[in-house]
Amino acid sequence: MAKYALFVSFFLCLSLAAAAERVTRSAPDENKIKGLRPLASRADYAVTCFTESIGVGANLIRPEQVRHLFGADIDRNYIVVEVGFYSKTHSPFEVRHADFALRNRPSRTLVKSADPRVIGASLSTPVDGLVEKTLPEVSTTQAVAGYLFFPITEVNASFYELDYTGYGSWLTLPLKPR
Repeated sequence: MAKYALFVSFFLCLSLAAAAERVTRSAPDENKIKGLRPLASRADYAVTCFTESIGVGANLIRPEQVRHLFGADIDRNYIVVEVGFYSKTHSPFEVRHADFALRNRPSRTLVKSADPRVIGASLSTPVDGLVEKTLPEVSTTQAVAGYLFFPITEVNASFYELDYTGYGSWLTLPLKPR
């Protein structure tokens, strides 16, 4: 009987340890980027593209809105795009900033998104919400949204294309100021 009780206790402890590990892994990270609340539908964005599995919506944020949200330093140096991701099949998908690039339409110059932490560290004045409102880099089944920041390479460009090359697809979203 003692062997049986020891055996049951061992497996009970083992299962509790496994449950504690799952809770620890899923606990929120204090430094985690939160993003924005996604719009109700991907169709609510100015432009939307989708595959059989995911939908991606985007809005080019107007300079005056960027100035209001993040200040003049961001407005002068970055193009800001709001991006929303939606899973059509409710299966997990990866959201990564590296999967996005912004193309200046007239010159076809391609620019990768900038890390918001690096942007924040380079500014003389701290910007509230810069990191928290950035598109979260996560693996998820839920809709997610946030801003991406692309360095300005051409002052007079007014038409852009957002290229997304993740999740086994290549989508191009044409962006015009509203």
